[in-house]
Amino acid sequence: MESVCPCKHLAFIMDGNGRWAESKNHKRFFGHVKGAKKAQWVVDICSQLNLPCLSLFALSTENFLSRPKTEISALQRLLKKVFLKHSDFLMKRQIKLSFLGDLSVFSSSLQNLCQDLSEKTKDNSGLNLIVALNYGGRQEILQAFQKLAKEIRGDSLSLQSLNEKSITPFFSSSQFPEPDLIVRTGGEARLSNFYLWSASYSELYFTKTLWPDFGREDLNSTFESFRRARRKYGKI
Repeated sequence: MESVCPCKHLAFIMDGNGRWAESKNHKRFFGHVKGAKKAQWVVDICSQLNLPCLSLFALSTENFLSRPKTEISALQRLLKKVFLKHSDFLMKRQIKLSFLGDLSVFSSSLQNLCQDLSEKTKDNSGLNLIVALNYGGRQEILQAFQKLAKEIRGDSLSLQSLNEKSITPFFSSSQFPEPDLIVRTGGEARLSNFYLWSASYSELYFTKTLWPDFGREDLNSTFESFRRARRKYGKI
């Protein structure tokens, strides 16, 4: 690898699997298979670079609601296959696997597998791998304020004491560092409901490269872009 990762939390919006497959006259699902292999490659590279935290936006809440049921079912089977195949790899590389999003909509077997892998890897000391499944930033904000309202009704908090610091722990993503760099492949330049609260000061990098084609040169370009960024956080 030509470049060493310059950030502590790198996040990917892995876009373009379906379009990649269609451009090669394949069914869309073939693109998801290739996309899963690319995700495995990125995890491997980032674990070797000693990156503390990596997020992969695998399936949004909107994806789950709007995609054909056959595609969602196939994606669940693919996820299960990938997680089972790489269980030993996670332990060998000391990767801690965490999940973000509402997993209750998935099959019981996939839910149990996610829970088992989270438990199995929770004490690993290497890369913290966060996979966002059926996740949406607006939904996370709504759920945070629902929890907050219960605390206020229960007199554990008062409206007068609320500030950014006191609100943040109610977000499910607050257990992870805020992403330093969010990379979106596939040519679109938007966050698509990903990490809306914690991405306030994230650097954003958009590339036309479709996710299955994302390679070493693309990764080095994202790192170089981050190195050039002046992260002022509102200061002069």
